[in-house]
Amino acid sequence: MIERPRTHAHEEAEMIADIYLRNLGLEWSQLEGKKVLDIGAMNAAFENAARRRGVEVTSIDKEFIEGDYAPPQDSHYVVANATQLPFGDETFDYAIAHTSVMNYIEQKYDFDKGYIKYFEGALREACRVLKADGQFRFTRTFLDEQELRESDDDVVPEKESDAYDEWLTAREYKFLEIIAKQVGFKELQVVAYTGELRERMKYDYNNKMTHYFVAVK
Repeated sequence: MIERPRTHAHEEAEMIADIYLRNLGLEWSQLEGKKVLDIGAMNAAFENAARRRGVEVTSIDKEFIEGDYAPPQDSHYVVANATQLPFGDETFDYAIAHTSVMNYIEQKYDFDKGYIKYFEGALREACRVLKADGQFRFTRTFLDEQELRESDDDVVPEKESDAYDEWLTAREYKFLEIIAKQVGFKELQVVAYTGELRERMKYDYNNKMTHYFVAVK
């Protein structure tokens, strides 16, 4: 067994965990006594912070990060694709995915040739491993306007405007809601960032992060 160094400091883990919680509308108190799956966990920083609060987190990503940014040696880290989760049915209370939701978190996947099938697989697997009333919280998928147009003559509002953000949010929600219900979720909620948080997201994510989703099993 190859020894993996404990690489990231507690301060970094706390910072990343704060970002996760803020951007996914969560509080630590909601996760107490719960089992959480972090999809696209990178170096397991969220798990690192959660462990100090007694919250059980399992981290997965499509590949293992090595070197200075490797996950801590004692992390519950699993290399897996979002469409093939190696866990039993109804294992987790929450699944979360921050900026990695269903885009590019499977090795050797050609996103351009089959994104609908991929989204369906990722949502189906998240639903399967969640307990009844469990939640899958994830940030937007970064589908672009071409993929969300309903027809060739669909009028798209001017970019970097409130109208464009509202159009994109509504279309992405409609697209994902159909899939979410097909695979077993009871409902899909979309939450737009507002006020000070919206301004912060504009700065931090170049105006690309405008909302997040909550799929309830």
